[in-house]
Amino acid sequence: MTELHFDFRDVFRAARLGLSGKKMGVSFLGILVAYVCYLVLTYVALLSSGLGWGTIWRAYRLFPLAMVDKFAWYSWVIYGVGVFFAVVVLLLTATAVAKISYQQLKGDDFYSMGDSRKFVAKHWKAAILSPIGILGMVVVLFIMAIILGLLGRIPYVGELGFSIISPLIFGGAFLTLFVALVLGVSLILSPAITATTGEDTVETITQSFSTIWSQPWRFVTYQGWLAFTLGLSSWVFAIFTVNALGLMQWFPRFFMGNKLAVMTKEAIAFAPTCKTFNLILSKIPYFHFFLPDFSKVPDASGTVLVSGVIGGIMLILVIFLALSYSFATWSAGQTLIYLVLRKKKDNENLLERKEEEEEKEEKVEKKEEVKEEAAPKEEKKEEKKEGTAPKEEKKEGRKE
Repeated sequence: MTELHFDFRDVFRAARLGLSGKKMGVSFLGILVAYVCYLVLTYVALLSSGLGWGTIWRAYRLFPLAMVDKFAWYSWVIYGVGVFFAVVVLLLTATAVAKISYQQLKGDDFYSMGDSRKFVAKHWKAAILSPIGILGMVVVLFIMAIILGLLGRIPYVGELGFSIISPLIFGGAFLTLFVALVLGVSLILSPAITATTGEDTVETITQSFSTIWSQPWRFVTYQGWLAFTLGLSSWVFAIFTVNALGLMQWFPRFFMGNKLAVMTKEAIAFAPTCKTFNLILSKIPYFHFFLPDFSKVPDASGTVLVSGVIGGIMLILVIFLALSYSFATWSAGQTLIYLVLRKKKDNENLLERKEEEEEKEEKVEKKEEVKEEAAPKEEKKEEKKEGTAPKEEKKEGRKE
């Protein structure tokens, strides 16, 4: 079992915990599935708004976005369903990564991706329904506010009643803001709470409220330390990833001639086109050193175009690989943060808690030990029986 300090120093372990093949593999699959859900349903939403395939492809390619000026209400519903499915997949993925991190901290380095999948299949309700339950509280409070607004429209009585109960209305508004804050905390911590405790939905919601109520400043401070650790470690990982891509095509460039440059130009066109992504790439050391001047590269055609499209898809997978490390680090960091906060607020070290499976294994081991202890006694009894058998035979002989 890993010995934690149970303070801010433990948060820095996240960068090392995230650098794991199992955690990155789970994160990669989760990000890929979430991306496919979002991609398909966003394309359906864009098509339902009246846009054609060609227009959407030229504008977004494989990273479509919602269009505020084009979307009808049903397009927003389809788009919202896509975002919801993506969030659900990421929450389940974070739960699986948090569970692997938790078991590793307990000393179980052989906890596999398959084991984490079984755990998520058993406890998915707590990770998903906890934020949904808190969101339901926010919705109920908003509905109550709407009802009060409608009652306030009643002549004479409405405005008098509203002014009389205004202190209660202020309390309700304050409560709404607090519950909305807990909703954000639940989206962050629910996977870690589920992974470390294995509790049900009600207990997970209770822990979300308890954590932000009793440890607000530690929660905010530790999230800041995790953001710093995540940014620095992801930056280093991105440097290795991007320069590995550049080095991969730098040597063949001398032998393939202009073909590789054309393929690279077509592949990079599939990458996200947002300003933030381009800014990050431009700041990575030696990135431009490995890339050709695309202003002098002609457009792709024929098999070179097809190869560029395949290269673009592979580039997206490499981007997801880099994101998988960031996601694994973030999930492991939230696990560490919750372990520390739980120790601070309840004085309980969750790493020492025995789970149902461990208790069952201990019971089985005790039963086996009891059987092993009872085995010599049974053998002695059998020997005694064998020793008395000749005496009985002698008695039978005398009778004869």
